[in-house]
Amino acid sequence: MRRQVEPLGAYDPFVSPPLGIAMGVLAVLSATALLELSRSLAETYRGRWFAGNGRDLFHFAAAGVVASALAANGLPPALACFAGTSLLMLPLLFLDTLPVRRPARIGLLLALVGLAAAPPLLEPRSIVEASNAIARLLFPG
Repeated sequence: MRRQVEPLGAYDPFVSPPLGIAMGVLAVLSATALLELSRSLAETYRGRWFAGNGRDLFHFAAAGVVASALAANGLPPALACFAGTSLLMLPLLFLDTLPVRRPARIGLLLALVGLAAAPPLLEPRSIVEASNAIARLLFPG
């Protein structure tokens, strides 16, 4: 009998669920702060290196913070990185069209990042199981 290997890895949390949720909330707040800092610095240094490539460093850091929290919650590393970058796509698409006033912009960014991060933070086991089921269907072996 051949043993079934999970294509994307198994659900294996490093922390307890309440601590994982707390880490997720902190990651959402940190990612929001990094995206806001990226936007503020891009406005200040418009037309310079930071307005293009420099912003990517902040976006990468935001994705890394979220991916780390997702990995601690039990997602395999590859899936955590995929989910972390995917959930930041919508906030990044709207980053330059958000309101000019900082409090409103921060609120909208927090809502966008928080809503996108809620499913993998609240139900990491189901995300891992569904991803592995899809991978098994796509790549039978």
